[in-house]
Amino acid sequence: MRALLQKFASRPQQRIFACLDEHGICRAFHQSAQPPGSAGWHEVTEQRLNWLGARLPKSAFTSR
Repeated sequence: MRALLQKFASRPQQRIFACLDEHGICRAFHQSAQPPGSAGWHEVTEQRLNWLGARLPKSAFTSR
């Protein structure tokens, strides 16, 4: 039982990233523990589908 609990407790925290194009328009979201490798991805505080195809508000970006 303890091994099962440790397996789930040791998962890295999922973070949310938004892919912005050259005009600052949100094109995609990605959730992972590590940032995606390619340029254009920015960490955000939450994921909202109505942000797709639009500029993200300044409050959406994390302070990392």
